[in-house]
Amino acid sequence: MKLSTLGWNKFFEKNFEYLKIQGLMPGRVVKESRHLYRVYCEEGQLQAEVSGHFHYTAVYKSDYPTVGDWVALRIVDNTAMIEKVLPRSSAFSRKAAGDETEEQVVAANIDYLCIVCGLDGGRNFNLRGIERYLAMAREGGAQPVMVLNKVDLCTNRQQALLQARSVGGDIPVYLVSALDGEGTGELGMSFTTDSTVAFAGPSGVGKSALINKLMGEDVQATGSQRDSDRRGRHTTTHKELFFLEGGAMVIDTPGMRELQLWGSEEGLENTFSEIYKAARNCRFRDCTHQGEPGCAVEELLAEGGLEVERYQNYLDMRAELNYLESRVSEKGRLERKNREKELSRITKKLNKERD
Repeated sequence: MKLSTLGWNKFFEKNFEYLKIQGLMPGRVVKESRHLYRVYCEEGQLQAEVSGHFHYTAVYKSDYPTVGDWVALRIVDNTAMIEKVLPRSSAFSRKAAGDETEEQVVAANIDYLCIVCGLDGGRNFNLRGIERYLAMAREGGAQPVMVLNKVDLCTNRQQALLQARSVGGDIPVYLVSALDGEGTGELGMSFTTDSTVAFAGPSGVGKSALINKLMGEDVQATGSQRDSDRRGRHTTTHKELFFLEGGAMVIDTPGMRELQLWGSEEGLENTFSEIYKAARNCRFRDCTHQGEPGCAVEELLAEGGLEVERYQNYLDMRAELNYLESRVSEKGRLERKNREKELSRITKKLNKERD
C-alpha cells in the first residue's frame, strides 16, 4: 500500500527523517480499541501496540496514538511495536471527561470535521452545541463542515438551513438523509482524494449510518433512539478509519454526551467573529463585555445585531477556557516542581556515589 494513499505528505516525511535512520517504518493508525491498534503501512495491515519505552516516556494521555495518527513502527518477533507518534498536523480534541485536566485527542491529522446534526426533532439540532463544535474544529486546525442529516424527517428545510448558516457563516452545509441517500453523493464528492474526514456529533444523529451510506455497505453498527427526546444510544464504541471509493478517508467517532473545550481563544475568535470585531471598538482594551461602560459588544447586542443566546454561549465558553487555562497552568507548575525535586534527588544520589 502506498503511503500517499493514506495521507502521507511532506509534513510527515520531514518529521520522520530522523526516525528512518533508526530502522523504523511509518504507519497510520486506522483503528483503536483497548490500547490495541490496527495500523496500515507499506507492508500492509498490522496489529500493533505501544512499546515499553513508549509507556515509560509518555506523560499525558494525548501522547498516546489515536485514529488518524502517523506512528513509527519497529517489528519485534513478528509483533509491530509503536515507538513514536509523529507530530500532528491537526487534531480534534476535547477535555477528557471527569475532573482530570487532560487533553483527549479524538481524531488526528484530519482535513475536515463533519459536524453531524439530526433534523428529526429533539435535541439533535442544537445551535449552541454546533458553536462548540465549530470552535473546537478551528482550534484544532480542521476545516468544519456542517451535515444536517435526516432531512427526510424535516418539515422546514429552509428554516433549518438558515439556522445553520446563522452560526456557521459561510462554511459548507449539506442537507442529507442516510436513510434514502439524498445528498450523500454530493457530500462524498466534496472530499478531496487522500483527505481525511472525521464525523462528530452526539449519539443518535446518524454518523455511523452516514458512513455506511458513503461506503456503500454496512461497516458500522447503527442503533435506535429514545422516543422522548430523540437521543441515541452509543453504538460506536471505538474509533475507526474507513476508505471511500473516491480516495478520501473517513473517521467515525463515538457520540459525545460531554463536550468540554480544550485549547485557547483562537477557536472562539473564528467562531464568534462578529463579537471580536465589535470588541475592537470597546472603550477598554480588557473589556469583558459584561457591564463595562463603552462596551461595543453590548451595544451590538442592544441593537439586535447579536442574539442573546449566542452572546451568552460565547461568555460561557470563554469562562470555560479561562478556567481550563488556570487548571493547566497550575498542573504544569506542580509537574515542574515534582520534576525539579526528582532531578535534585538524582543529583544528590550521584554526588554521594562519586564521594
